[in-house]
Amino acid sequence: MSDLEQDIPLKARDWKYSGEGNMKIVFTYTGHEPSLQNWLLQLNKGETSSTLAVQLQQRRDACAFSTLVGSLIGQQYILEQRLVRVPREFLTALSQRTTERPLFRTHAAIDVDQGVGVLVPNMIATCTRSVTVELKPKWGFLPQSAEIDPANSVKHRVCRYCMHQHLKHKSPSQLCPLDLYSTTPERVERALDALAESPQNNMRVFVDGVLTDTVDVQWSELKRVLTQILLKELILVRLQRLQRELDPRDIEGVFPVYERAIECGELSANEPSVDDWVEAVRLFETQAERSDKQVVLEYLLSTVLKDVSVMVMIKQWPVDGEMPEYKIAVVDTEPKKLAKMARYRDLSQDIVDNYLKLHPHPSSQKQCYE
Repeated sequence: MSDLEQDIPLKARDWKYSGEGNMKIVFTYTGHEPSLQNWLLQLNKGETSSTLAVQLQQRRDACAFSTLVGSLIGQQYILEQRLVRVPREFLTALSQRTTERPLFRTHAAIDVDQGVGVLVPNMIATCTRSVTVELKPKWGFLPQSAEIDPANSVKHRVCRYCMHQHLKHKSPSQLCPLDLYSTTPERVERALDALAESPQNNMRVFVDGVLTDTVDVQWSELKRVLTQILLKELILVRLQRLQRELDPRDIEGVFPVYERAIECGELSANEPSVDDWVEAVRLFETQAERSDKQVVLEYLLSTVLKDVSVMVMIKQWPVDGEMPEYKIAVVDTEPKKLAKMARYRDLSQDIVDNYLKLHPHPSSQKQCYE
């Protein structure tokens, strides 16, 4: 996995735009090279100022971090990653050919100087009668920390996602992620229905490799099968437990710890190394006494798990009443930045302040249930 594949034949015409986030852009292979069949290419956006050797180490570190996340949630849910040399001329041609990007994403171009890309298995099956569903389950618990300011006690009753919807959207989704994390089939199906009605960026459905609206699939049957798979795998239950155990104090309790750790030198302005993350996971699993550094790193690990995506690929669709053959994976496992701690604190407070402004009285506030 850490070896750099140098001789992979890369031609821009063989890659089709698949999607992107804030930092990454993804392409699907459509050519005939056997070593690339059913693989996706992940590339960075923005600009690179580092050498190829530094980039390669950064990619290796990111792969190592994904493996570390797998040690918490189960390695069976982490996809294989291959590092591949990406020449500048290939990236330039690919950038010029990519015209279907959403307008709001085009402010950041493909980094044509990055030198190293990542190949991952394509979870969006393109074979006939296949369905892939991508879910972003988000924050799965109600914080109960005693360090939450009494003025912000709404956090104990209304989940982060439900409050955040009022800050982000004029017409909030009816989804409560706590339903999705439930082990009750009716609640899981209710959450999936809410996602189908207002998917935002939290659910995508692909039929035969093509992004499709849920009205164009047998939604009631797909919902039933998805619920069965999620309850059988219990990956969401595992994510919920880890989110909670890694973040028992909320950002209101963690941020003063972060400031103290920076001031005394226990944490530096540099981002944690792979060795730091390995040690943090080891200490978490052994339930050792938590230093200030450990508290902060566990919070960041929880933040990673609050922002992953779960991919479910069903290989034959529709099904005939039986559990179909499927594959499930957890993606988007990149580490969160220590430098964003202040942003996490500020956003948390903005979400609460906005919600209380809109719903000042407890009688008008939603009640979420785990």
